[in-house]
Amino acid sequence: MRDERPRLTEQQVIVQGGWHPRYARVLAIATDGDHGFALVDGNGDGAELEEELWEWNDGHWAGRVSAGGGGLDWLAPLRVWWPYADVCFAWGRAPGRQSVTLTVARERHQVPVGADGVWAFVMAQPGLQADGEPVLTDLS
Repeated sequence: MRDERPRLTEQQVIVQGGWHPRYARVLAIATDGDHGFALVDGNGDGAELEEELWEWNDGHWAGRVSAGGGGLDWLAPLRVWWPYADVCFAWGRAPGRQSVTLTVARERHQVPVGADGVWAFVMAQPGLQADGEPVLTDLS
């Protein structure tokens, strides 16, 4: 059983990620155990998103990896990132939806969609990648 971690917050992502608080907005955050994900719109205009991997380390969340994710208008319904064999990050865009159903490791997960039409999900468990890619099974 994992120790519960404090939730990774939008304020932490903005401040610790070095984003300008007047312009940047966090579109989605998800965590599981020691692993977190944030999708950031650095200029607030949707033109260039940043995909950020966060990890729990020494009692706090710390940004580890950041990669350009293209524009909000180009964000697919499902994107997947496997930085480790045992950790899967999935996110996407489902405008006008309240949630999406994601199947990962033969388990269905109802994932809420935020106000900007973006959702995010993190799952960490041994041998996870061997179960195959996550599948967006429906939009509800």
